Amino acid sequence: MRKLYSKIALFLLPLFLVCLALEVFYRQAPNNYSYKDQQLQKVAPFTKTLIMGDSHAFYGINPVYFKDPTFNLSNISQSLLTDELLLEKHIANLPALKNVIINISYFTLSAKENALESNWRKYFYYHNMGITAPSISFWDPQRYSMALIQRFDKSIDLVQQYHKNHTIVHSTPLGYGMQDASDIVKDKEAISIVIANKHEDNSLDFKRNTARLQRIIALCKKYGVGVVLLEMPVYPAYYNLLDTEKKEKIKSVLHELSELNDTVFYLDLSTSPLFEKQDVRDADHLTNSGAKKCSILLNKYIQDTQF
Repeated sequence: MRKLYSKIALFLLPLFLVCLALEVFYRQAPNNYSYKDQQLQKVAPFTKTLIMGDSHAFYGINPVYFKDPTFNLSNISQSLLTDELLLEKHIANLPALKNVIINISYFTLSAKENALESNWRKYFYYHNMGITAPSISFWDPQRYSMALIQRFDKSIDLVQQYHKNHTIVHSTPLGYGMQDASDIVKDKEAISIVIANKHEDNSLDFKRNTARLQRIIALCKKYGVGVVLLEMPVYPAYYNLLDTEKKEKIKSVLHELSELNDTVFYLDLSTSPLFEKQDVRDADHLTNSGAKKCSILLNKYIQDTQF
């Protein structure tokens, strides 16, 4: 029996050491979440515009092109739930804040809680940004171990990326998502079909997320902060493949929120003629030059709008 225990111990020891090494890696190596949290604390006293939302804002709005101090707190697959939690945490510590920009994507208002594709991200927000999603329970093992958050192969990929580049942060100091020419997709017509299908959830149930937007608006109003609800520019083929009824309902909801609240403004750039096909890198994300154009436009919009 003692030999059996010894064999089991010898088998488990390497696994334990690998898990321990991954735990140390995740807790020591800065990532987009921890880096943004640290950077926001540095600029919080004078930030006037806060950008929130998903990857469309992360890669599409660059704070360096804004006249007033601006920080991009958006992230890949960031939901309205996370936007709300982040705003609740930080707004009292942003004394100069005047504007919050929230990008609304095709899937934002119909998104369900804990979508499987990005469910793991909530643990990074918990460990690195200090917010707790309601679905994280006391018994959740990922609540205590970061090594358990992602699949093993994904963790190894991150370690290799860190070894090669000496960082896994893909954000500028002001929160903009770094990208280069290698991110531009050649066949945007083909990728538009793939992404449009991926983003279609066949749901017109906006109740939960509309209520969440209303709470965000009320919180901002309490602190004297204006809100811009923004639809970002996308590739024409992608936009045309999306369900017309759903697109119209999204615009209707956002327009109504702006009509009912004098501190809310709705800006729809989804089909704006100001943007050309080369401004979009794939189906629904801007290139660096497209982001520059969008950011300059947004800055002018904010400067011209009386909040």
